[in-house]
Amino acid sequence: MTARYIFPVEGPPIPGGYVTIDRGRIAAVGQSFNGTPDLNLGNVAITPGFVNAHTHLELSEIPAIPDSSRHREGEAPAKPPKEFGSAGASPSLFKQFATSRFDDNAKENEIAWLRRVIAQRRGSGPDDLKNAVARNLESSLVAGTTMLADTTTAGLSWDAISAAPVRAVVFAELIGLKRERGLQTHSDAWDWISKIGPAEQVSACARPGLSPHAPYSTSEWLYHRAAASRLPLSTHLAEMPEEIELLETRQGPLRTFLEDLGAWDESWEPIGPRPGDFIRKGELREADWLIAHGTYFEPDEFWQLRPEASSHGHRVAVAYCPRTHSRFGHAPHPYLAMLERGIVVCLGTDSVASTPSLSVLDEARFLHRRDNSNGPLLLTMATLFGAWALRSETTTGSLKPGKSADLAVIALPDRVTEDPHDLIFDSDLPVVGTMFEGEFIRGKWVGN
Repeated sequence: MTARYIFPVEGPPIPGGYVTIDRGRIAAVGQSFNGTPDLNLGNVAITPGFVNAHTHLELSEIPAIPDSSRHREGEAPAKPPKEFGSAGASPSLFKQFATSRFDDNAKENEIAWLRRVIAQRRGSGPDDLKNAVARNLESSLVAGTTMLADTTTAGLSWDAISAAPVRAVVFAELIGLKRERGLQTHSDAWDWISKIGPAEQVSACARPGLSPHAPYSTSEWLYHRAAASRLPLSTHLAEMPEEIELLETRQGPLRTFLEDLGAWDESWEPIGPRPGDFIRKGELREADWLIAHGTYFEPDEFWQLRPEASSHGHRVAVAYCPRTHSRFGHAPHPYLAMLERGIVVCLGTDSVASTPSLSVLDEARFLHRRDNSNGPLLLTMATLFGAWALRSETTTGSLKPGKSADLAVIALPDRVTEDPHDLIFDSDLPVVGTMFEGEFIRGKWVGN
């Protein structure tokens, strides 16, 4: 098949290019084609299917609270310097602003939002959560997602994901500072994992993993047991300044939040005072870690996230969710500085409880417009880097002979630009087709 542009990712865009597919695999990608293509898709871009490196399919929408209610009490508005988060930002500036809380009366208090998420979860039965998974999974497929990392309650999303045309790692959430709560979530997770055999994982194109939720909600022993499992791991880390305050002082708004929930354990001690301790201390280094958010790492900690810092080939990557990050008014994310230091940063959507859609393309477009981020880099973050983080880069994430034909087809505007990536990212035109293993699964070409 042919299109106006092919974006292989591991190579420059190809105008008027073609992709040849044989038995679900990419057989060839190029510019010159002998003969007439079976399918001319027209004024579209063909890209690899998008990889959503962090999402929660079981959550439903939680509307933003009114602007007048968003103020963080007792704190003056503060705005970070424009250069913050770039490679040139100084450690002193980073420390100054990473430990500040921002409020421009247009951002939402994340702890107040967490209370609303918990209320939603407590008011939802298993059928409600499963319906949300089905609805959000469909939205993901329509948006061109062909691989995702879902964090869920004891594998609740597995049945829907395993039956869908999508690759996935499904992370069972581990939560609990108090031992009784931790034992329950640990037991529930392993009850689910024990029922999934290797053959089922292969046929489902999906694998189970574990997700110690966050340093402020998950005890030390749960992190260590997760690392000992040798399963893929994910955790929310360096997500908010209140988390850093709790790790350093055992005080602050997060402690109050946990006390109000009855979830605080007075005997709790963190693994260490810095977020990096939760993936790098002792045997915690002996695991693959997918870090959700990662905003408040300091530059002198970045080396711990580089592939070279991992032992025995274990992988660490950061899943950045730009629009969720923006909703809560966090310090500018250091993703550019991280990338320049050799850290793998991929893109996630988080959940519809915190972002308008489950479109990875929308996340990349947000960064392009806000930061004028490099188009080739954004496309790589949205595809190949996510595949690498989930150990699937030899199967998907780029258009390369031998890989699975997992594709997204994006409508393009009728204009010419110097950089073809601008046609994708400086546009509001939608994904119009999704292909998985050589078959269109969404869009007008289904059945062709």
